[in-house]
Amino acid sequence: MARPVSTILKSLIGKLATGFALGRRDGVLDAHLQGVATALADAEAGAEALMTETDPRSADKLLADFERCLGPDPCGRDRAALTVEQRRKLAHQRWTARGGQSIPFFISIARALGVEITIDEFWPSRAGGLRAGQRLRPEGCQFVWRVNIPGLVTVINFRAGISRAGQRLGSFELSSIECELRRLKPAHTHIVFSYGEA
Repeated sequence: MARPVSTILKSLIGKLATGFALGRRDGVLDAHLQGVATALADAEAGAEALMTETDPRSADKLLADFERCLGPDPCGRDRAALTVEQRRKLAHQRWTARGGQSIPFFISIARALGVEITIDEFWPSRAGGLRAGQRLRPEGCQFVWRVNIPGLVTVINFRAGISRAGQRLGSFELSSIECELRRLKPAHTHIVFSYGEA
């Protein structure tokens, strides 16, 4: 926690050598030390404020630096007119991405992008394992998986403290996870998207 100017000034005065020449208070020396204490307090407050900038989810001043380090988004989402909150979410998702091929991994990728999904897998039909009324599925369908997205669009509302001047009060956008999931899916699989009502 950043110290107040008075505490820093008291600390600076306490570090002065003892004696008659430096022992008098409220003079020119104290005025100089007051200026130094103010500069130190500003530096400490700036360093403390910088701690929130180390996470892309709360970054403001360093958000552009995160985006520069990450490079262009492979899905081209950074070229769109994204809100600050969407830019933060995308930067965090890309900054912390680790990789994986499990269903929980792909669900977590979608959740990080603000979309709740479910995933269905398919298996070929086998004699002796079918029941009446079950669909017949051909060989090879085990390489197809379906991502169920509950709504066709995502509603984005203006939020005080997160949104900025000039942004719309509300807007709709199609889901942006298709490109991301297609890019991360195992190479031997085929992915299908199913949109439903929210």
